[in-house]
Amino acid sequence: MIGEKAVQQKRRKRIWRGGELDADPFSLPCHVAVKAGGPVDRAFGFIRFATIYRDAITAYDSSPILGRFEWSEPLSAYEGVALRILPCDRRARNLVAIVELSHRCRAPRSLVVYAGEDGVDASARWRAWGRVLNLPLLVEDREGTLHPAERRLGAIQISHPQPHAGANPLTARRPLTFGQSGQPRLWASRLAAGGRPHAY
Repeated sequence: MIGEKAVQQKRRKRIWRGGELDADPFSLPCHVAVKAGGPVDRAFGFIRFATIYRDAITAYDSSPILGRFEWSEPLSAYEGVALRILPCDRRARNLVAIVELSHRCRAPRSLVVYAGEDGVDASARWRAWGRVLNLPLLVEDREGTLHPAERRLGAIQISHPQPHAGANPLTARRPLTFGQSGQPRLWASRLAAGGRPHAY
């Protein structure tokens, strides 16, 4: 019983109380101010002020009681851009879409760059941040685990095989892209004679 409760608490999604947020990925370096989400950090009035560059993130967590804590991380320390759906309260009456730069090892240094109720805007920002920072796209499931949104082989995105534009299987003709006898379609003699090219 104790183990099951621990697993449920671990899988319980955090609650977002930071309000709406929309950082522009197309105007780097971008400055973001994010209110703390945890109850302890909120009690001490922490606000994160971060600057996002193309290769790094510099930030400081400021509290009127405890002072200022500065830190910085290279962009390579982030595993991707995560799209999460979080509740605004414990009863989960209202949900908000979160776009977050997810840190590979240190979750407290993950950075929220978008928060809003519009799923279309969240999807657009999610893809834009991934494209601008060249980070993979991640999606959170119901249990709070992140999964890749796209299949990749290194830096190459893998998609389903596409049909080949080859010759017509009903005839013995070659596709038009081959040209006639491997020669350009409009060589000089055709242009001089002013005639149309031979039919295939």
